[in-house]
Amino acid sequence: MNPFYENLAHFIHGAAFMFFILASIQLYPLRHRSNMMRLLFCSMIFLAFLEFKDMGFLIKGVWYNPYITSITMSTDMLYVPLMALFFFEVISPGWVTLRRIIGMSMPSVLFIVAYIIYPSSVIFKAAMLYALVFGTIITVIVFMASSRRDNYIKNNFSDIENLSISWVRKAITALYICLVLWTILLWEENWLSDAAYYAISIIVWTYIYRLSQKHSVIEMPSTSGLFMPKPEQKGSHEIQNFPFKKLQEYMENERMFLNPKLTLTEVATAIGTNRTYLSEYLNNDLDTTFYEYVNGFRIKEACALLSSDERRTLMEIAELSGFNSLSTFNRAFVKSIGETPARYLKKRQIKC
Repeated sequence: MNPFYENLAHFIHGAAFMFFILASIQLYPLRHRSNMMRLLFCSMIFLAFLEFKDMGFLIKGVWYNPYITSITMSTDMLYVPLMALFFFEVISPGWVTLRRIIGMSMPSVLFIVAYIIYPSSVIFKAAMLYALVFGTIITVIVFMASSRRDNYIKNNFSDIENLSISWVRKAITALYICLVLWTILLWEENWLSDAAYYAISIIVWTYIYRLSQKHSVIEMPSTSGLFMPKPEQKGSHEIQNFPFKKLQEYMENERMFLNPKLTLTEVATAIGTNRTYLSEYLNNDLDTTFYEYVNGFRIKEACALLSSDERRTLMEIAELSGFNSLSTFNRAFVKSIGETPARYLKKRQIKC
């Protein structure tokens, strides 16, 4: 193997260690903000420890001792339940408890203890296979649970910029790739793959670190479980009595959509119904979510402002239309109209 790749791997390994140390220091004052931030802080410390322990391989003879090497690599397995616990807490705030931390970590710990007592290649291979299978199952669960939670958020809030956890699915995918790379490295020494593993880890955890700081933790129903409960189905006679005309009037005349923080509960209270009926009406009768329904009025308002003769910045138009940020306005506008607000405005100016 080219010595350049070996040096590169060592360099990025050291960079990963320093990254986790610095992240731990920065997260220390934020750890009391929420259980999620506390878990992220603990994760950074543990990941720094995992990187630090590998420095023991620099001691003469350690790298060529299969017993010590296998124990060290087995310790890395604890990375998988740690990853799972963090994402489960993001999906369902309050889900992580001491009992669940012990329960999810215990199999990995038992594998390590078993190998220390009885150093067998069978135990080591079984431990590695368990980590990969467990990681695969966790990835599937995170995808399903986070998707359902995002649906709940879209059905109840009009401002989801810092509430949505779509970033969780991107992060878990990248970390799963890291897990696969790590498994490959156990069976075949490859410095280039080693460098790629640490580089991806730094990038992914930087992404997680930034999004976690922006994320707003909200209380969700049934927080004891990872999966959001499915909405109750109401009888057709109850839906027929839904005041849909009143809903349209309130949105158009009272212009409730101009409130960036508008929620499903507020609208339901205003029109004299409950949030379950309103949510089901939007989902089943209008085939939309509360988030998309409200944004429809905001986009209509934005188009009117863009077509007016008054000169306004896009940020001003976004705020006057009920959007809480320019980025959210841009995404919603492109999804609805098919082009950016800037391009839409430019075309209107050319026509004039």
